[in-house]
Amino acid sequence: MTRSGRASALALLLGVLLVLFLPLAAAAAQAQYVIHISVDGLRADLLQGLMAGDPAGTSNFRRFVDEGATTFNARTDYSHTITLPNHTCMITGRPVLQPDGQPNTVHHGYISNIDPAPTETLHNTGNLNIPYKTSAFDVAHDHGLSTAHDASKTKFVLFDRSYDGTNGASDTTGPDNGRDKIDAYVEISTGSPATAANMNAAYVAAMGSNHFNYSFVHYVDPDAAGHTTGWGSSTWNNAVKNVNGYLGAVFNLVENDPLLDGHTVIILSTDHGGTGTDHQDATNVLNYRIPFFVWGADVEAGADLYALNLMTRQDPGTGRPDYNASLPPIRNGDGGNLALSLLGLPGIPGSTINAGEDLEVGLGASVPMLSRWAAAGMVSVMVAGGMIIIARRRGRVQR
Repeated sequence: MTRSGRASALALLLGVLLVLFLPLAAAAAQAQYVIHISVDGLRADLLQGLMAGDPAGTSNFRRFVDEGATTFNARTDYSHTITLPNHTCMITGRPVLQPDGQPNTVHHGYISNIDPAPTETLHNTGNLNIPYKTSAFDVAHDHGLSTAHDASKTKFVLFDRSYDGTNGASDTTGPDNGRDKIDAYVEISTGSPATAANMNAAYVAAMGSNHFNYSFVHYVDPDAAGHTTGWGSSTWNNAVKNVNGYLGAVFNLVENDPLLDGHTVIILSTDHGGTGTDHQDATNVLNYRIPFFVWGADVEAGADLYALNLMTRQDPGTGRPDYNASLPPIRNGDGGNLALSLLGLPGIPGSTINAGEDLEVGLGASVPMLSRWAAAGMVSVMVAGGMIIIARRRGRVQR
């Protein structure tokens, strides 16, 4: 058979497969609730080691790996590996600084990492070329969904203030749902060393009563321990095991609440890793390499996120790709738009990280034959907008 004949035959076969497998994607249920978790200072390689050495103490982290789609090789922001700038990336889908050659309306520009001044917001600080920095909270709220933000550091008041009834933008998507984009904000940061136990208990209780469609939850424990006794110390390990307990309470809530069970996705990532007692060097792989986990409704069980996203993401190895990479790594900044896509909502206006909402977490991407073809380099496969998209890879096919 000629090369064109083989290509035609392959195209025909793929067309048949598309018809056969499209219902698998189209029938997938849309999540109604997304819990977006940030575990502050959760270094990827140390978490892997702890999971191997203490399975019982990390059992709920293991659930993400066994039952969800995960990677231990995601990335922070390119230029910053500190808390507030990276969390701003997570909720706005914007990089901290302007990427080379890109417009100065792309980055959020917020670089402070201390408690904000009383009148400081994301909008009057950082990149002033953007008068209003829209967030995942905006999109969810403006489409009539409920939102919550629970934090275990006082500095997170920045987000509540930026999107409150005074500083939040007017609703322009339909019925006016008000300017306050975060329906419930809770900050509890007491404890020595600082833990988020009380905050998590309050969150679980409120989530069980109010069933927020989008909630953003922050756990401080590993970061507090890392700054005190060092990343990888016994104190740090115990802090991670504390978080494992918080995750257990969240899983328990989701699986025993009839509204949440089967309709909830949990996204878990972090703002940075750490080495010694610090994490500010954005060029250090121990600071910029982070986990990114997804679990829940219609998420592919036991999947590698890079394998699910062959066309749109590339595993960076130990590298540190900038925002101009042709195939970017998975970043913590993907989380906001991923949450919105799971809820069936459009992306964050002005965002550039996962702006196309193309980070795939399941929905038929593991069809055995298509997976084998993709692994062999014959085709690339992705699922977007309820459709399976199959493309023959450029270059010579290896047989």
